[in-house]
Amino acid sequence: MENILNAHLSLCERVYDLILQENQILKETGKAPSEEVLDRKRGLLAELEGSLERLRAANAAPSPRTQSQRMLIDRTQQVVMKTLLLDRENEQLLLKGALTSKRPPASPKPSLNRLQRIYGGYYSV
Repeated sequence: MENILNAHLSLCERVYDLILQENQILKETGKAPSEEVLDRKRGLLAELEGSLERLRAANAAPSPRTQSQRMLIDRTQQVVMKTLLLDRENEQLLLKGALTSKRPPASPKPSLNRLQRIYGGYYSV
């Protein structure tokens, strides 16, 4: 069980590192990360699903947890919480980037002469 927990913790730390890299990209560029980063994310997701299956299988047989197992579980929970918070920030940065990049450019203000030509026939001063 301890080997499975160590492997899962290591995988969670790799996921956190990738989410942190994505965060830095979003903060620097304001744009979505490259396809390569997204492919790495998909690959880690597949690994994570396998790791969770191994954890479930190992947890099926009830056995008391050792102190080192509890410490690994606590450490993993901390990494997962940090990852979730950072991922939420990334979602907000993505949304902010999407909203600001799709806004049409503001049209220039017309000059006074142009306004007078347009509306000059309607108003006499």
